[in-house]
Amino acid sequence: MLDEAAFEGFEPGSGSIQISLASQRLALVNPWGERVLETDYPTGKSGKDSPAGTFRVLEKREDKSSNKYGGYVSAATGEVVTPRSWLVKKPAGSRFVGTPIPCRLRLTWAGVGIHVGNFERGTRTSMECIRVPAEVQRRLFEKVTLGMRGRIYGAD
Repeated sequence: MLDEAAFEGFEPGSGSIQISLASQRLALVNPWGERVLETDYPTGKSGKDSPAGTFRVLEKREDKSSNKYGGYVSAATGEVVTPRSWLVKKPAGSRFVGTPIPCRLRLTWAGVGIHVGNFERGTRTSMECIRVPAEVQRRLFEKVTLGMRGRIYGAD
């Protein structure tokens, strides 16, 4: 959901980001409490739940690669050796390549953020982060500023 007129009138950095774990919805809310941008997102997998609480946006990076999640590729050929680095030890003769994280908004120093990511509605696919469809995340990214407040909560 996008209220185009309200979104265009939204002053970057004003308002807040509201994330509901219960409904799996993220909203950009203006200073008057109106939702100007809203989208689905997946909650974290069991044991990798997105943490509830308040936050401020700590970092904003358009082109980021994960330093934790990615794969190992052959140092000689660049061919993928292991696609999920977090499940194995580094194979000999390989190098780590982090998963791209476009339009990333860091929420915690432990690595939780909001970023572009694919998912199926109602699935628990994330590794703590908030994944958002690319077209929505790019719009959100343009209005969010460093220090902007937000809240991840369990019940609507």
